Amino acid sequence: MNKRTTGRTRRLIVMSTVAGVALGATPAFAASAAPTETPVPKNVIVLISDGGGYNQFDAARLFETGKSYQQVEVAPGSGVATKTPGAPSEVYDDFPVQVAQSHYSANGRASYTPEEAWGDFTWVASGATDSAAAGTALGTGVKTKNGTLGFDAQGGRLLTVGEQALDAGKKVGLVTTVPFNHATPAGFIAHNASRNDYHGLATEMIDSGVDVLIGGGHPNYTDANTSRASHFGSGSWISQADFERVTQGKTPFSYIESKADFEKVAAGENVPDKLFGLARVAETFQYSRPGVQNKTVAPWTDPVNADVPSLATSAQAALNVLEKDEDGFFLMVEGGAVDWAGHANQTTRIVEEQLAFNDSVEAVTDWVEANSNWDETLVVVTADHETGYLAGPGAGASAGWTALTGAAGQLPNVSWHSGGHTNALVPLYAKGAGSEVLQARATKWDFARGAYLDNTDIGKTLFDLIGHGRAADGAVGVEASVPLPASAGRLSLALPALEGPVVFEDGAAALPEVTVEDTRNEAQAQGRGWTLSGSASAFVAGNRSFGAENLAWTPRVVSSSAGAVAGGTATLERPATLADAGRVERVGQTTVSADLALTVPADAESGRYGSEITLTLFAKD
Repeated sequence: MNKRTTGRTRRLIVMSTVAGVALGATPAFAASAAPTETPVPKNVIVLISDGGGYNQFDAARLFETGKSYQQVEVAPGSGVATKTPGAPSEVYDDFPVQVAQSHYSANGRASYTPEEAWGDFTWVASGATDSAAAGTALGTGVKTKNGTLGFDAQGGRLLTVGEQALDAGKKVGLVTTVPFNHATPAGFIAHNASRNDYHGLATEMIDSGVDVLIGGGHPNYTDANTSRASHFGSGSWISQADFERVTQGKTPFSYIESKADFEKVAAGENVPDKLFGLARVAETFQYSRPGVQNKTVAPWTDPVNADVPSLATSAQAALNVLEKDEDGFFLMVEGGAVDWAGHANQTTRIVEEQLAFNDSVEAVTDWVEANSNWDETLVVVTADHETGYLAGPGAGASAGWTALTGAAGQLPNVSWHSGGHTNALVPLYAKGAGSEVLQARATKWDFARGAYLDNTDIGKTLFDLIGHGRAADGAVGVEASVPLPASAGRLSLALPALEGPVVFEDGAAALPEVTVEDTRNEAQAQGRGWTLSGSASAFVAGNRSFGAENLAWTPRVVSSSAGAVAGGTATLERPATLADAGRVERVGQTTVSADLALTVPADAESGRYGSEITLTLFAKD
């Protein structure tokens, strides 16, 4: 394994009288960053590909361009990830922040561990989050149990990002390609012990004060975009009372449902102050249309629902409403049916839905550059979890993780390994004011995906960037900021102060105790540990000498915060390990020593011989 030194070498002088030994070592570098003022965005836009893991994003890239971007191949338990050649093709591929995101819930697996995730092909396939817990984490910064919206794992009510944005005087919009009150959009504004209480969620969301609600769930239309008798019974998404309220002008919303009306608002015509858009489909914009059983045809082979807006059009309509507020806005845009296609292992429509999501990202970035700028608007592109365990052809327990392949215009070559959600990391891309906060919070390291943050870090960041509302009459608002750490952790080696050399008695001596301190976070350490090694120079007395192969050590760990291990007995004519630590064992302080044993050659002349033991601390590559 290649190693790199992380500082200057230190030496210990060792003396022996026929003798002696001296010491020296390498402290690791310490990176630091001066604190900077984080720009506060006026507008925050979060786009979520529900169920979109790295491979869902790449499946769309392959169909569109024939090039992937973030494919890796990993053999189970190998600890080695091979990245396949790729090329950026989507607008977010050029965003300056590109990290991964973990998303486990408070129950189920309730953790993400890289060694387990990549050591056993089946590990990520069980105990995953659902969209309610993930939406709550993204929308509140707090973990909760699956099935729960807006409450923590103990049942405590949580403040949502949407509520905070409204309190701060901003407009709020929630847009999705699935029912408007589905788990992900609800996670940013609503509270319910059951994500399945759709009528209750609809009522709360309509009355929440948000300015835009757009999605499916129309009681008068089928998934084929054809009219039907009104459906308000079991399995419906909105109650008759709420439907009548929004359609008859009994709420603050202006109501639209035809594709033409969506397109008018998107074009800037008769833009209302508040908008409720209910697309003419029972559930999803396009995913559930006729032909959903056709899993191997080219995308868009099956005729699309004609009188339904695209996600990009819906996002543009929402932006036109929200930008009317000079205090800015918060907007969440969800490609919700990526998840539905993943559950069904529907390759054709996973590509369709991800491409539709990509179009919405392009619409948003076009809006930023035409109507705002990156100094006042933050755009975050991510997913809430992965669905379907999508992998390359031939992937599995024995072969491990293989890369997706494919040509432009053709379905990518894939394999599916689940009908549910998984714990696999998902991508996050960010650009604009405050995006560097998300980069700074990506302190953990996955050896295949690199630096990652947790979904709760996103929710916390959204709260911080949105800020607080104005103080009530008669009160004075105050604000205190607890900054992100200004200085990076470090890896260092410390030697004791010695008044003279270590002196052998009867061929035996002890190496003075030396201390390694590792305060790096996982991303700084890149998931790797350190090695402390040493070697000795020849023993010299004037023009007399004998080699360091006559000096041996038996290392021992005096103490270690996390369980670093001692090296084996070895001679010191070449570098030998004094102590070693992996990703977990490296953290904190480790103090080591060694028993030294000197065998004087029979032909050595008498004299006072000196040598130097050089200690070097390596951050593993």
